Order: sequence, then C-alpha cells, then structure tokens
Amino acid sequence: MTMVNGIQDSDSKQEVFWDSAEFATRLARAKGVLSTNAFAQKCGISESIFRKYLAGASVPGADKLVDIARVAGVSLLWLATGQGRAEDGTDAMVRGPVDVDLLETLLESVEGGLEEIGATLTPGKKAKLVAALYSLYRSSEDVRKAPVLELVRLAS
Repeated sequence: MTMVNGIQDSDSKQEVFWDSAEFATRLARAKGVLSTNAFAQKCGISESIFRKYLAGASVPGADKLVDIARVAGVSLLWLATGQGRAEDGTDAMVRGPVDVDLLETLLESVEGGLEEIGATLTPGKKAKLVAALYSLYRSSEDVRKAPVLELVRLAS
C-alpha cells in the first residue's frame, strides 16, 4: 500500500497525484454536450463556480464532486483521479440520467412528424434522430414542433 497525500492506494498500487489541468479536462468530458450553465444547474452549482472548475482555478468539494459524477453518469474515481474507466456502467453515450419526459415528447414528435409527412424510418435511423434531438433539446426549455418536423423530413 502506498500513501499519497495522506491517501492509501491499495487497488492500483500507483501513486495518485492531483493535476488540476487533467481534472478540468475530465470535467469538460463529463459535461459532454450540455451547456456549462445547464450542466451546472443540474449539479446545483453556480455557473461561475463551475467555470472556475473547468478552468482549473478551483476544485469542487467532495459533495459537489459526487453530484457532478452522478449527473454526468461517470465514475467518481475516474472524475477525481483519472483512474479506471469513465463510464459508471451506463451507456457511454448517455451523460447523466435520462429525462424520460423529454424522451417521450421527442418520440411523440418524431412519430407525429413521420405521420404528418407520410414517411417511415428504420428503427436505427429513428434511434439516431431521437438521440440527436435529445442532445439538442436536453438543455432547452421546450421542444418546438417546426424544427423537429424539418429534421424528420431530412432524415426520411
């Protein structure tokens, strides 16, 4: 067992050093496509404080680190130290918990758009379209019908 900054690291037998630049890089990766403000809000952190974390100018406390890992759907160990895998067992493409209401709204919008233009999509194309829309609308207040319909037309 090694002692690093007062922490025993018995699993990997590696010394763990804090690197604020690498932490900031992992944090940006964990944030994913969400806007800084939207992600910070989901974590219960002010945008200005979260920007300091992203810049490497400040470090979150343990409670905020846990919140960030939970919202991002990443391993706490990976986020804090860079060790292990980033994924916490959930699909790596999904960052944070799935908003079921948003997903339902998007599916209904896509189905409605397809019905309106009399088109169909393969399940694979439909899944990719819904995933793209989910990424687009995840930080938005509401889903607007016109852009969804236009994307449905383009995808069919």
